[in-house]
Amino acid sequence: MKPRSQKTQGKPNGRPSKGPGKVAHNQKPYFKNKNQQNPKTDKPNKPEIRNLKRQEKASQEAAEREKVRAERDARIKAYKHKRLEKTKAISKKTQKGQPLMKDRMQLLLKQIEEMKRH
Repeated sequence: MKPRSQKTQGKPNGRPSKGPGKVAHNQKPYFKNKNQQNPKTDKPNKPEIRNLKRQEKASQEAAEREKVRAERDARIKAYKHKRLEKTKAISKKTQKGQPLMKDRMQLLLKQIEEMKRH
């Protein structure tokens, strides 16, 4: 009979362990490495890239909306100013309540000059 060799810890009966997930029957499992995530690299993963693209698109759309709103507000303000001038010119009256034709004629002259320009 051959003499038996000493058994090594972790390799029962001289056989290799069944894999990294399997633990030999006399070893305690080590859970700390199992729950740790791999260290992140500088390269973002797909969901992060998708979110970044969405944020960029949303910010561009918000800037465009703000620009359109500002242009619209400027046009409305100019229109209100023009309308106020016209209303003031037309509503002027004398002490007896008769309309002042001088301002009305000035308004008509402005309108004719603008039509000639365009």
